[in-house]
Amino acid sequence: METPLYIFHIGDQEYFKKCVEINSLRNKVYIVGNDTNKDLFKNNQNVFHYHVKNIDNGEVNRFKRCFVNYSSHDASYEIKCFLRVFYLKQLMLITGINKFFHIDSDCVVFDNISEIFNQNPQITNAYSVQKFCDKTNPHHMVGCIHNGLMSLKLCDVFIQLCYDIYENKSKLYLIQNKINYHKQNNLGGGICDMTFFWLIYSEKLCEIHDLNDIIVFENENCAFDHNVNIDYGFLGDGTYKMTNNIKKIIIKDEKKYAISNSDEMIRLLSIHYAGGAKRILETLQIN
Repeated sequence: METPLYIFHIGDQEYFKKCVEINSLRNKVYIVGNDTNKDLFKNNQNVFHYHVKNIDNGEVNRFKRCFVNYSSHDASYEIKCFLRVFYLKQLMLITGINKFFHIDSDCVVFDNISEIFNQNPQITNAYSVQKFCDKTNPHHMVGCIHNGLMSLKLCDVFIQLCYDIYENKSKLYLIQNKINYHKQNNLGGGICDMTFFWLIYSEKLCEIHDLNDIIVFENENCAFDHNVNIDYGFLGDGTYKMTNNIKKIIIKDEKKYAISNSDEMIRLLSIHYAGGAKRILETLQIN
């Protein structure tokens, strides 16, 4: 079965329009959005829009009632990050598609996702894990689905963990030390959906492949980009060379390659234009 892309986004920003335009060149894209973007792609046969109000459901409302914001960031922002998984589960049930590749609305995939994972059938659930950072800071706890191969099982595991931490509190202990660490040191950030994806990985609640790691596609060493603004990768911090605070990327035969600090060319299957790099995405041209 074909694996489409999934984006949850509220708004009609230029970077989002460019993201969908590029991602739909080689993949089908399913958007869960609202009135601001429901008609943006009506002439694109590879884009399917679902209004968020039409897939709201009991699990969403249940989570909204029990959610506690343990972050210094705005609660409405944080809860949306969690809810995109709840909406994805409902989208799977509506469409009958049991696996999607989740991307953030500032992330671009350059190849057909189905072809990538057909050549890597051992990978069933995957996202970006900063597994090396826990050695220097055990409270870092970051797993990111800006690139994420997500099955119905993974959605269920994530949702159950949300209930076990926020509702019945049977697993609140998993985040208590991190909550205390941020409070005691007066640090920004805190608990977010990335914390939960880290826990799924670290607690082995589901088998997860780290998309920072090298995979072979079309006989080349490839990786998905964690964040174009940092040098983190399959060797941890310092994996990739940087130029002007952006990954050093070269184009060869219309493919993009990041340069590792050992001068190996790693083909990028995606680039995550996070933060200020969204400006680059807005002007990106892909054939």
